[in-house]
Amino acid sequence: MIPKFSITQRLLEKYPFARFIGVIATNIKNVKESPILEKEKRKLEKYITSNFENYKEDIKNKKVFFEKYKKSFPIEYQLKTISQGKKIPTHSVLKDLFFMTELKNCVIMDVQDLAKLGKNLQFDITKGNEDFIYMDGTKLKTKKDDIVLRKGNQILITHLYGAGKYSLVSEKTKDASFMIWSDVKLTDENVENVKNDLKKYLKLISTKDTKLNFFEVEEEKEKEENFIVTPWEVKGDVDYNKLIRKFGTSRIDSKLLKRIKKHTGDLHYFLKRKIFFSHRDFDKILDHYEKGEEFALYTGRGPSGNTHIGHIIPWLFTKWLQDNFNVDLYFELTDVEKFLVKNMELKDAIHYSYENILDIIAVGFNPKKTFIFLDSEMSATRFKITNQIAKKINFSTAKAVFGFNNETNIGLIFHPAVQAAPCYLPSYLKKKQIPTLIPAAIDQDPYWRVTRDIAGKVGFPKPCQLHCGFMKGFGKGGKMSASDPKSAIYTTDDPKTVRKKIMKYAFSGGRETIEEHRKYGGNPDVDLSYHMLTFLEPDDKKLKKIYGDYKSGKLLSGELKQICVDTINEFLAEHQKRREKAKKTFHKYMLRE
Repeated sequence: MIPKFSITQRLLEKYPFARFIGVIATNIKNVKESPILEKEKRKLEKYITSNFENYKEDIKNKKVFFEKYKKSFPIEYQLKTISQGKKIPTHSVLKDLFFMTELKNCVIMDVQDLAKLGKNLQFDITKGNEDFIYMDGTKLKTKKDDIVLRKGNQILITHLYGAGKYSLVSEKTKDASFMIWSDVKLTDENVENVKNDLKKYLKLISTKDTKLNFFEVEEEKEKEENFIVTPWEVKGDVDYNKLIRKFGTSRIDSKLLKRIKKHTGDLHYFLKRKIFFSHRDFDKILDHYEKGEEFALYTGRGPSGNTHIGHIIPWLFTKWLQDNFNVDLYFELTDVEKFLVKNMELKDAIHYSYENILDIIAVGFNPKKTFIFLDSEMSATRFKITNQIAKKINFSTAKAVFGFNNETNIGLIFHPAVQAAPCYLPSYLKKKQIPTLIPAAIDQDPYWRVTRDIAGKVGFPKPCQLHCGFMKGFGKGGKMSASDPKSAIYTTDDPKTVRKKIMKYAFSGGRETIEEHRKYGGNPDVDLSYHMLTFLEPDDKKLKKIYGDYKSGKLLSGELKQICVDTINEFLAEHQKRREKAKKTFHKYMLRE
């Protein structure tokens, strides 16, 4: 019988990155020792010794929870002593293989006797001072906000203390539950690596009847995911809170905003409105900058069609960063990727690249500090960096992160290395360690997870990110798409076209009749015209008034749409003037060897 696991909402509110992944193994050959497993231990000892430096940052991130309670990270000592020559101990194959998986991946795990667990189990946090019987029989009291696994009112395991007495494995255990516990960021790639190692070790002690069942524990009463976010596809109403947990990123909080404001004088309205809402190590970029050291910006565009106003959003913020921190910007056009993944010819992807570059230049980047390049025109320098990266990323990792399969063409499989190369280009060109900051929509984050993981192996600093959400397209939900003309407003659209699209296609949050709307008001939170204004209207007071007037019924849907039309047309009029001028200054921005 496989138990039903769940996570309480209060746990996720306290620890929003928490993830619990389970493996149920049935009909295991449970023996005292395994010569094959012993050989694997010797291999693992060598691996830990040679890679110990890479473990240090992982340990630093994962020990925060334990330090709060003045305790050490449970496997830090073991990793350190093994790197110094100590052997991995032998207990029993079940305990040994779970401990080996813990060590290899620097994660907290447990192994429990499935028969002792019961039907319904719940991951929760404690109020403190609850009874807990430790594995050796010692009676303990829980600490406040410790993460625990409950069986009814009984606590089986705690994150802080480890396994309790009631569900321990023994020599009689034939069916076991392995659980991965994480209170901090744990990406899909991390999870996949743990799964692969656990599967590998379990296989060594399996019989023909052994079965494995992998699962992730879900939040209580959680609705089925109704959105998709990958580097090539975004669909549905995106739950950004869930995406933060899934991708393992950090929310841009008030503390970080204060640090940004200290250097910029004021915050960009994209930050105030949480359009840019997530990051990876932007605090470390600020640490670097505050020491007087250099960093660079890197972002890009996948030229699948003409530029629409949704594409402009991260570029506007990138310009703000360039202006306020006075830094170089490297801008990549991933034309080859679009040729590989879309139904289009390479010549068309190149054509769209140069059309898109006019829009990039029109944003107003500093020509002396902006370097634009196409993947189809890859330089010898980038080719060298790309191959260094490609050598360090195995296909197992690529499959786990990007979802590649046997039908994926090998060009696309290679592309993550191509897109990673500009992260290290500033360091390579200037022959010193220059970290890159990548402002981009969050769908591109999987590329940088892999790039960050192999940065130390190729001798460059980890790239850092700032993530924005998506400007929705016409209809309800989804985002604007360059390859779907009906979903977007393009930078080359004339005023009449803009008005027609907004008036005809923009989803309205208004009532069915004017009378009902005046009486009950509209819903700006689902209205597409208001949504677009949150991206394009910089005046906070004006936007607040529009919100209030629409919600009260004072402002009608048609009037709100007209405000949106006027705002977009005013924005595009200025952009199109600069776009025309960009045709004459094009050469100043291109990076070519």
